[in-house]
Amino acid sequence: MRNTHPDYSWLFRFAVRVLKYFLLTLFGILVAIVLSRVLVIAPLLHLLVSILDAALFKTMGLVFCLMAIAVVVESIR
Repeated sequence: MRNTHPDYSWLFRFAVRVLKYFLLTLFGILVAIVLSRVLVIAPLLHLLVSILDAALFKTMGLVFCLMAIAVVVESIR
């Protein structure tokens, strides 16, 4: 039987998993922002935008650096 999943390093698998959950979190917050705009809940909208500004943009940089390191390590391997 043929192996359909290539043998990636643990770092690459971890980076992909972190990226997946980061994008799911980002999508959930964006859905909440759209719902707060539709339902005209201004305090919730301001809270969500401040969360995006404070935490997620910094986390995005960290996640993409982790992905870049994993790609370099995998290409060296």
